[in-house]
Amino acid sequence: MKKIDLEQEKTHLGLLFLTLLIPLVLYLGRELDDNRLTSWAWVFEAATPGRLWLILALLSPLLWLLARSSLPSIRHPLVPALAAFVGSLLFVEVPEVIVDASRYFIQAKFLKEQGVAWFLREWGREIFAWTDLPLIPFCYGLLFSLFGEVRLVAQLANAAFFALSVYLVALLGRDLWDEETGLTAGCLLLGFPFLYSQVPLLLVDVGTMTMLLLAMVTWYRALSRGGGWRILLAAASLATAVLVKYSVWLLLLAGLGPLLLLAFAQAAGNGWRLQQGRPVLGRALWIGIIALLLLIPWLFSHWEVMAAQMELLVGYQRPGLQRWGESLISTFLFQTHPLITAALLYSAFRAWRRRDWRWLALAFLLILLLGLLGIRRIRYTLPLFPLIALLAAYGLQGISDRRVRRHLVLAVVVPSLLLAWGAFRPFLQSMGESNLRAAGAYLDRLAVDRAAVIIVPAAEPVLDGRVALPLLDIFTRKQLLYHPHAVTGKRPEGVDISPLRFTWEFPTPAFYRQAAEAVSPRTMVVISSATRPELPPAMAAELAALPFKKEFAGNSEVFLHQTFVVVHHGPELLQP
Repeated sequence: MKKIDLEQEKTHLGLLFLTLLIPLVLYLGRELDDNRLTSWAWVFEAATPGRLWLILALLSPLLWLLARSSLPSIRHPLVPALAAFVGSLLFVEVPEVIVDASRYFIQAKFLKEQGVAWFLREWGREIFAWTDLPLIPFCYGLLFSLFGEVRLVAQLANAAFFALSVYLVALLGRDLWDEETGLTAGCLLLGFPFLYSQVPLLLVDVGTMTMLLLAMVTWYRALSRGGGWRILLAAASLATAVLVKYSVWLLLLAGLGPLLLLAFAQAAGNGWRLQQGRPVLGRALWIGIIALLLLIPWLFSHWEVMAAQMELLVGYQRPGLQRWGESLISTFLFQTHPLITAALLYSAFRAWRRRDWRWLALAFLLILLLGLLGIRRIRYTLPLFPLIALLAAYGLQGISDRRVRRHLVLAVVVPSLLLAWGAFRPFLQSMGESNLRAAGAYLDRLAVDRAAVIIVPAAEPVLDGRVALPLLDIFTRKQLLYHPHAVTGKRPEGVDISPLRFTWEFPTPAFYRQAAEAVSPRTMVVISSATRPELPPAMAAELAALPFKKEFAGNSEVFLHQTFVVVHHGPELLQP
């Protein structure tokens, strides 16, 4: 017995060593991380790696003690789900660092301003839809209608999506294998640092992850257990997932098909008896029919819009995915904890040895997306993070010692959260987009109702600067009115294949196009990519007549496009 305890202690000591070694190795090789947002080559420009490593060194013995303690193990998926929600709140101060948020905010604002019926009728017409689908902006808009146009409301919704994903992946793991595998998967989903950079943003990717997982869980449960209410829930989940994002359509086909085969095989038995498996096929047919009936009104009324979007996806988005992407090294070593990746690889060996076809039913999506199709964009990989966590959890079950498994999970989650909070968060806060957040807060302190916004075109534009108007609107309660610049920004060559092409094509919404002269008392906001932009003499004189000026010029100096903001206003007193 004493020898066994000694071996266990050696294992824990080795895990402690790995906990401290992995960040060092990744930091030394950080130039290999080609992530386009949170590359390790950039994030430590705003963070002190030595301080973070020291914190981890102080925490590591505590993780060891927690793993060895007699504390009861987590027994309910609500525990890691609550941890996901609370952890997301640590990142609410992150600015909107991805300009796609402008589209989703405008769509949500339209719903708040015009109502649900108008939104459903004008989506893709008056509402610029680009290659989007309406479900997540619709949810944001409903929340804005109920609680006001406050960014925190949308952030709480994304935090709830993240928490629900943790809960759902635990249920899926329990249905396919056992309760402990599911709970481990829920905990491991907290170990993806990149996720924490996305939860605070007004994007659709976190919601997409949740809706895809919800469709898979309800689909498998309806097929394997039956029941009218389960079939209805699965059909509703499938219909909502279809309206989240076009890329989900492929994921649904590739994800639900293997689960159907798995449920059929389990019902048919070893002899693959059709008679016993036939109820599963009937349930699948009913789910598909009901989901289609739910979708028909939308598809019928928006078919022309969606057909144009399909054409854009095929001609623009699909070839673009070969240019816009990150390496697997970045995604699976730097933006995902390496121990998750190692457990994922081991899970393949364990499944092969056990002839466990349930592993293949989940892994098929990863094989298709990353292997056969060669998709490298991490934002398209993000909806698969729960499946990666579940497969990795299955791999960890190959370790017989429960305390060692607990130590491994802690060695994944704690360093990942520390990295996201101590490096990703300050880096994102240092980006130029934080100027919009600070300027919005400043505007809210002014005793005015409205402000005119001037967008100064860049000499060598990376994107159309008008996209900053809704991004500023996210952070202020004041009404913003677009004040066109005297000089129109030139459309650069190659914009047709640019990932930021939409910024040149979206129309300025009507609620920003009222006469700038209606602003009273005078308050004007200048947004540009230069700290000292050149302005036409008349416009410069107009600004000079406003005696007070506040500049916001934070700059991470990493990206080509920068966002600088100057607020000019009259003698209004700042509100406390």
